[in-house]
Amino acid sequence: LCGETLLNCFTPILVAICSNPAKYDNPDLRCSASVALCKYMLMSSEFADKHLRLIFTMLEKEKEPVIRANLIIALGDLSFRFPNNVEPWTPKMYARLHDQSIEVRSNTLTVLTHLILNDMIKVKGQISDMAFCIVDSVHKISGLSKHFFAELAKKGNTLYNVLPDIVSRLSDPEIGIKEEDF
Repeated sequence: LCGETLLNCFTPILVAICSNPAKYDNPDLRCSASVALCKYMLMSSEFADKHLRLIFTMLEKEKEPVIRANLIIALGDLSFRFPNNVEPWTPKMYARLHDQSIEVRSNTLTVLTHLILNDMIKVKGQISDMAFCIVDSVHKISGLSKHFFAELAKKGNTLYNVLPDIVSRLSDPEIGIKEEDF
């Protein structure tokens, strides 16, 4: 992705499309450009570092759920390929567990499950967001969350080590979990 290569010629176009959703209002174009940019990022750690802020900005501000859902999957691939680059951004990935879109929440839960169970990201306080998904109104998401914790329980003391954090965050009245669900 450097010099006069064919792939490098497309980089400014992809970045421009991803950076200007108002100018490029076609959702299919933005979806294709965002996935292509993420695939480019998989080729180079430096390129990934340079564009991670843009990808996470898109993940937060994009109106189209399909683009957010695709981005979270691509971020899972980036986390696997360049874990040290993506690690500081993982709280923003966990934040997608509260997305309005069922597809985005489902993809986020699936990606985080894969990364945590394969020791690609460390289990931290944000895991309470995954516990929050147990009481999700969508059966698929609550089932995925229960399955995650069942698998995590099989991995030594990991679950026991984060249990105090989970309980303290979920018992916080500002989190919004109902007492009967708790």
